[in-house]
Amino acid sequence: MGNAVATCGQLLPCDLLRPDQRNARVEGCGGGVGNEEQLQVALKVAFAFPQDEMASTKFPFKTGQELALSCIEKVKAWSPLTLRQDRAAHRTAQTSKSSSLWPTASESRFARPWRAWSVKIWAPTGDGDVEEFWGLLQVPLAKEHRDIEKVKEVIKEVQCVADYAHKFNQHIARAAGEELDSAPAIRVAVPVGCFVLDSINPHVADAGDALMLTLFDAASVTKFVFEGAEDFQELPQAFFHYVAWSSGGQEMVADLQGVQDEQDFLLVDPVLIRPQEISLTGILSAVSGGGVNSTSLTSRRLDEWHPRCGQLCGSFDPQRRGGTTRRACGVPLPHCGIAGG
Repeated sequence: MGNAVATCGQLLPCDLLRPDQRNARVEGCGGGVGNEEQLQVALKVAFAFPQDEMASTKFPFKTGQELALSCIEKVKAWSPLTLRQDRAAHRTAQTSKSSSLWPTASESRFARPWRAWSVKIWAPTGDGDVEEFWGLLQVPLAKEHRDIEKVKEVIKEVQCVADYAHKFNQHIARAAGEELDSAPAIRVAVPVGCFVLDSINPHVADAGDALMLTLFDAASVTKFVFEGAEDFQELPQAFFHYVAWSSGGQEMVADLQGVQDEQDFLLVDPVLIRPQEISLTGILSAVSGGGVNSTSLTSRRLDEWHPRCGQLCGSFDPQRRGGTTRRACGVPLPHCGIAGG
């Protein structure tokens, strides 16, 4: 890429960065790169879900739009993003109950290795100006997985989790007697899939690679539901339970991670598990409207990763009992263990 990026050339629209903008825009990148290498990767959005009122996070980029990346850096506090890969890679060497429940390759992408960087995104506005965003860049470690169809599968999976979150938020709002916009919620950051047009950083990606880009500017990533020993936060724990319950054990959402603001939780890179060991009872239960077969693999994972239920779980699955909860959610349900009922 080299000078092609710095001087626009044929790589990017020439209104992406005017010469007078390039020096000023890279200030504060934490060291950044030299003037000739400020833009390290050029992308074209190849796949993005249409934005609607259900979208958890509004992504300003559309299919066909060209973008550029700079300030590509590893963030130590984002290390939880790859923790599941490390756990799964050493699965055979582990003897814990939790490790025995890690999903297989046929069930999910749980163990598929991806690398993650914080990036500054440069997007032309069409009027000669440029907008800046901070995001999460994720690239499959294996070259054969840097295929747009494989990347689309992952994005569709995250969108499925976002759809579950929307239904869960509706339920919580109804149970609390609040409007959807004002009730605490689970939000999911849905990425877009991009082709690499050119790159001066082959350690990150090469031209022709497909990867994912997500709007995400948090300073750190926290595990909310992972191995069962996390600091109990009722809203993401209830969401984890809700997905298994509402799908009749046919799907689970795992590795709930991200950031919490004043009342909402923003999830990034969740994983959907579709267990293979589904009993006839579990299938019939799903058809009749929810519930998890107590002998299924889903139920064992539920017991291990979600060891206790709060009052929110009881609002949709009163048959499963749990212990005390941390007062963290803020949903004013009657007798809610979170809101002090």
